[in-house]
Amino acid sequence: MKKGVFSHFIPALQLILLLIIVISSSIVVTAVFVAAAIPFTGLEPIMEFMNGGTSVAYLKYLQLVQSIAIFIVPAILAAMLFSAKPRQWLGFFKPEDKAIVLAILSLIAIQPFITWLAEVNSQITLPDSLAALSEWMQASEKASNSLIFQFLDSSNPSAVLFNVFLIAIIPALGEEMLFRGSIQPLLAGILKNKHLAVLLTAILFSAMHLQFLTFLPRFVLGVLLGYMLVYGKSIWYPIAAHFTNNALSLTIFYYYRKYKPELNPLEPTPGDSSLLLAICSVLLLCVLMYYFRKIIATRYKEPSS
Repeated sequence: MKKGVFSHFIPALQLILLLIIVISSSIVVTAVFVAAAIPFTGLEPIMEFMNGGTSVAYLKYLQLVQSIAIFIVPAILAAMLFSAKPRQWLGFFKPEDKAIVLAILSLIAIQPFITWLAEVNSQITLPDSLAALSEWMQASEKASNSLIFQFLDSSNPSAVLFNVFLIAIIPALGEEMLFRGSIQPLLAGILKNKHLAVLLTAILFSAMHLQFLTFLPRFVLGVLLGYMLVYGKSIWYPIAAHFTNNALSLTIFYYYRKYKPELNPLEPTPGDSSLLLAICSVLLLCVLMYYFRKIIATRYKEPSS
């Protein structure tokens, strides 16, 4: 296949084609991987899954397959179809070491604000006329948390390492390649406004997780990751920050399971957050991002404002 065969398409058409690729890949690639596992697992795990239950190991395999099929493969195919230089199209430019550190520190700095925002989000109630929607959202959140708990609840070193790969590394790489590397630049080309592109991409990023009781904190994280790409000019910065966020979540989970096993780390206790700490968190983030932009501006010899 010739690289960049659809590079002449306008961004709107490329975005439509990307959506088609995502849907097609999610079906075809998943089917291929599931079929490839049959000689090793047999048909029993598939039948159990179709009936609403299967082993955690097989669920983890499906999660890995879907991450590859929905995020990584479509992003790579889109880059190859839309540009003669796929790596550059996705934003894989060499990062600055100091800027990588600041991106990671920025993600850590925003955590108190994210915690506070998660509590605010959890207290939002829908009107009685939308009771059915509210019940569905709560059930979806509960099911998602239950599945994540099953994935993570193990002290086996090999299982923990695989969870780091499955929960931290693969999502950080794949989701950033699709959302920040592919969708955000295409939206910027359509809207002619990088800020709107960041916001819309963050909305799609948060909605994609189907965890609406934590929509706001994930949206804010998406905005931060989007601006890291805009100002950093390399996808490695949001990838590093995304990995840090997921790795922190894993660390907190295992800390609770070891030292406070009576508590479910996926269900924070209301009242744990602090508005003052959240405000300080945002102020610290602003300082870190200022120096992040300053380092990048120095590299490209551009004004930081």
